[in-house]
Amino acid sequence: MWMSPGRGDGKEALERAITNRLLDMGFTVTGTPQVNAYEIQGVARIFPAERGKETIRIDWTIFGPEGTRLGNVTQTKVIRKGSLDRHWGAAAEAAASAAVQDMMQYLPKQGGGGS
Repeated sequence: MWMSPGRGDGKEALERAITNRLLDMGFTVTGTPQVNAYEIQGVARIFPAERGKETIRIDWTIFGPEGTRLGNVTQTKVIRKGSLDRHWGAAAEAAASAAVQDMMQYLPKQGGGGS
């Protein structure tokens, strides 16, 4: 699992939330790449939107055990400006839950392997 730095505690909150979802599903999760393991990389970006709003975009890339890119999951949401400047909390949990559902098309069906 690798996540780019973001605003506030976004990097840590997203990593923790994705890790917890994958562990709940029976996957083994490590903080460093492992042999014969899947890898998930994430990048979160926040862009200006309409007045008083921002758009957050999170791009997740899933790599197979041989290092081949298997696919991407992209999430986009318009949020209140500044709402993710400090603590992501429930936003990270919601993003992780939705992302893992979409990631399952690229991961083994019954868990296993690292990320």
